[in-house]
Amino acid sequence: MTELERDAYAGRDMVILDRHTADTIAEDELSFPMQLENHRAHVIMLAEQGILTRAEAGKLLAALKKLQEAGPETVGRRPGLTDLFSNLEEWIIEEIGLEVGGKLHTGRSRNDMNLTIERMYTRKTLLDMCEAVSFLMDTLLRQARLHKQTVIPGYTHHSQHAQPVTLGHFYLCAFENFERDMERLLAAYDHTNLSPMGGAAIATTGFPINRERVARLLGFDGLLVNSMNATSSLDFAYESACAMCIFIQNVGRMAESLLLWNMGEVGISRLDLKYCSYSTIMPQKRNPVALETLRYSGEWSYGALSTMFNTMKAYTPGNGREPGFVVSLYMEIAQRVIDSAYLLEGIVRTLEVDQQRALEVTRAGFSTMTELADEMVRSLGLSFSAAKKCVGKLVQIAHDEHIPCQAIDSALVRRAGQEVLGMDLEMPEELIRGALDPVENVKRRNIVGGPSPDRVEEMITRGEARLEELSSRWKERRDALEAASALLDGLAGQYVEEE
Repeated sequence: MTELERDAYAGRDMVILDRHTADTIAEDELSFPMQLENHRAHVIMLAEQGILTRAEAGKLLAALKKLQEAGPETVGRRPGLTDLFSNLEEWIIEEIGLEVGGKLHTGRSRNDMNLTIERMYTRKTLLDMCEAVSFLMDTLLRQARLHKQTVIPGYTHHSQHAQPVTLGHFYLCAFENFERDMERLLAAYDHTNLSPMGGAAIATTGFPINRERVARLLGFDGLLVNSMNATSSLDFAYESACAMCIFIQNVGRMAESLLLWNMGEVGISRLDLKYCSYSTIMPQKRNPVALETLRYSGEWSYGALSTMFNTMKAYTPGNGREPGFVVSLYMEIAQRVIDSAYLLEGIVRTLEVDQQRALEVTRAGFSTMTELADEMVRSLGLSFSAAKKCVGKLVQIAHDEHIPCQAIDSALVRRAGQEVLGMDLEMPEELIRGALDPVENVKRRNIVGGPSPDRVEEMITRGEARLEELSSRWKERRDALEAASALLDGLAGQYVEEE
């Protein structure tokens, strides 16, 4: 390589570092309110412990209040400082002088501070996610009640007609999945809401700080006691990301059914126009891009979660640069998945359902054959295995001879019985008609959890109570954080008034 060629590459290393710094600061700005709360709680604790005077604390808190009102962009960027905190600390020093401004960082490290802020940001996203999922679950219950008698085919093996169910029953299946997702989110919140503050770099500090006080001021439920654990553990991000990814996986499975129903050959339902795109060449197209977006959100999130795990494989206890990448990926996952919850809610709420077509598709799909076999057991005294063989032969004959499901009659039952069992099966036409009726099939599935309208209504009532319980749990956590924030604001205001 010539010198001229080498010169063409000169400076690219610094461009890369500058871009990384810009990305880091942009992420820090997302958690700017949490960072300010962390600074204020730390300053108040230092004053209460006698490490700062009240006057010093007042000056620091006044500067922080000014910065809060001005916004993070006021901090600016300085050469060599690669995160918002370092630039913020320099801004404080420039604002009130080194003698007092330089005391902001007493008794702590960027390590415990960053992880605390990340936990504060993560707990907020978990509560935001709970709010979004609650909204989605409420819509599912409303739509389930609306469609508790809307018969649709239930599928197994992706696309094979299995048995008749209802759209309401399908929505309640999704509801119960999301109910467990909510439990996982709340569990992740409880494991996240523990304070690392006071762990300092890795081995605490020689200053007589009060870790418990900072934790209470910041709304944490307790401490990560061991300082090495406090400044290195990332399981809160992994657990929260896993809960998000399990949710979006459940969303993806639901979206696949909606895509299947949306096919012209099926035609059970289609998306509202605002969730579709058009073709630049084919005027008939109504592309279900919102569902494709949901699927991609899942695919992207699984990849990001895998990268999170791979990044920290065999990483020793202690902080470093890689943990920041892990939390960055969680932040992206959280935003995608929260958005996806709201997107799915809108799709479900506005879904255009063709009830008559759904019933026609169900009737034509031979999904009532299990009930025909069951009726043979009840009315003819056959074992289920014998009845299943007979009906299996009947379906084969119907397929080979292009006999529609609705045309199955006693003669065909008799023929199948002779060929498979060597028996003349005399089955009354009214029993055959009842067994083949999808609506009747659904009514007969009336045990706990079944698709009959009565059982669906029962599950809706249970779901309403369960949603109220889960909502109260995440709202209690949100209210506790708001109360802690209000207390912190009040204490900081007292110091500022004295300053």
